[in-house]
Amino acid sequence: MTGFHKWITATMIVAVLACIAGPVLMSETKGKIAAIRPERSEFVLTESFKDLTFQLAGDATILINGHSSRFSDLREGDSARVVFERQGHLLLAMVVRVNRKVNGRPAQSDITAVVGLPRWETQTAAGPTK
Repeated sequence: MTGFHKWITATMIVAVLACIAGPVLMSETKGKIAAIRPERSEFVLTESFKDLTFQLAGDATILINGHSSRFSDLREGDSARVVFERQGHLLLAMVVRVNRKVNGRPAQSDITAVVGLPRWETQTAAGPTK
């Protein structure tokens, strides 16, 4: 093979691999935490009549009432929103947001975005923020 043919072959292989790998798409779901398995770094979220088991990513962010928290701070029964990535049959939790009630009322979160994720618009007493 000449140098040109090797270059074309290598380019085609890279292009095919890029198409196969594709973009990483993240999804979001919400529900109640039904079980926590700290020995496996996973938790079960009940969502609309089905249970989803999530593995916590090594660089996952856990926010409880807008404050950075640890996996051990999660409780069964917490209402949670989970941003996750599907890797085959594995659901990899990247962000877990929990809003716990404080004095019987939902807590106000002052966090509007997490590094690396899109910024969501929120409503405050002063009006909408971006």
